[in-house]
Amino acid sequence: MQYGDDPMDPFEQLAEMKVPPVPAAKTFTAGVRRKLHPRLLAVHVLEFACGATAWAVVNMAAALSAAIRYTITGRWPDRDRRP
Repeated sequence: MQYGDDPMDPFEQLAEMKVPPVPAAKTFTAGVRRKLHPRLLAVHVLEFACGATAWAVVNMAAALSAAIRYTITGRWPDRDRRP
């Protein structure tokens, strides 16, 4: 049996498949705008919201802990211990 004689060979099956024609430019662009752009926007907003929220919480906690420490002790942390 030689290479390519197997009817179950995926490359042989792909060689015989009919490929649909490329859609018109306006149709393709409209489909991208309708399907892809809202999803990309949602992912970007979600990533920014999660990343910015985590960053803000960490920095706010550091500032509040320093303020509480100053209120209790009456002095700021040493220079080498500051963030």
